This record gives sequence, structure tokens and C-alpha cells, in this order.
Amino acid sequence: MWDVLGKRTKGDEWTLVGGVKAPDADMALLLARETHFRHKEGVAYAVRRRGDDTIHEGSYEQELLGGVTDHSYRRQEAYTGVGARLKKLAAQFEEQGIRIDRPRPPAGGASLSGRDRTAEARRAADEAKPSIDDVAPEDLAAEGTAG
Repeated sequence: MWDVLGKRTKGDEWTLVGGVKAPDADMALLLARETHFRHKEGVAYAVRRRGDDTIHEGSYEQELLGGVTDHSYRRQEAYTGVGARLKKLAAQFEEQGIRIDRPRPPAGGASLSGRDRTAEARRAADEAKPSIDDVAPEDLAAEGTAG
């Protein structure tokens, strides 16, 4: 078992943030980075074997800790101001004379939405079924209970 240590800011002391189970320090550092610091939760990370005082610091710099790919879409704050940005873009497009004035095409490329298509298919199937009045008693008996 390894203790995972982290620093929120450069001036902070090492703080215990969790633990990982790994066979050696390299694997413990990898697991610590991936499980505790992949969303830029700190500026530095390290591990130490439980019961030991030796600290093994992670090699990733603050800029790379948490990855270089922008995954902010996974968190709610990434969506603040989306409406204002859309209005701003619409105004910019209108200034350039670009405007979408047609309605959006229906989903799935058909004239009916999925829910409407399902309801339409049910109605057609119900109309195709014979009613109980249209079936002779002999035919009904011949169908049995499985029909």
C-alpha cells in the first residue's frame, strides 16, 4: 500500500489525499497520477510506502499534470456562458450576411420523428388486425389459445 500525497499550490506542504495498491514506486506514481490528479486537482504529487518516510515525487510538471487535452466538458463549469456565446456568434454571422432561415430537418432524415414513426406503425398494425367480429367461431377455435 502506498500513500498518495499532493500539493494544491506550489507553496503548500505535502498533504495526504488517498492511497493506491502497487508493487513498486513507479507503478504507485502512475496510479496516483491517473486516479487522484487527472483533472488538475493539484500542482504536484508524490507517493510513499505506508510506514516509510521516503517520498517519491512524480515527474510531471504542473502544466502537464492532469493531461494536455482539454476535458473541461466533463465538468459543469465548462458550460457557463454558452447561451451568451451563441448569441455573440449569431450576431457576428448576421454582420457577415450569413443567416440560417430554414427550419432544421427532421431527425433521422425522415418526415416523422422516432416517436411518431412508432405510433404510426402501431396504428397501421392495429388496422391490419381483424377484429373479433370478423373472425368466425370455427376459425377462432382452430387458432387455439396460442393465437
